[in-house]
Amino acid sequence: MEDYYVATFHSVSQALRFEKMLLSQSVTVKLIPVPRVLSSSCGIAARFGEDVYPKITELAQRDLAELEGVYRFTHQGRKAQAHSCPGPWDENSE
Repeated sequence: MEDYYVATFHSVSQALRFEKMLLSQSVTVKLIPVPRVLSSSCGIAARFGEDVYPKITELAQRDLAELEGVYRFTHQGRKAQAHSCPGPWDENSE
């Protein structure tokens, strides 16, 4: 399986704004349910490939993306593992 990234949001409306903003820039993301490995609550996340990650980081640095967190998903066999990606979406980053 191919590795991918997942961005989480504080609200569904933030996820929808994020998708709309990226689509207006011809960047494709897919809205998905938040993976259980990240949260057991309901919610929407955005899934995207490694090629989109630099664009997401740029938007977050410019305060244009309201992200809660970004995670890289890797696979060992059939099991997916999530790794938190540090970046401008972290409250503690400066």
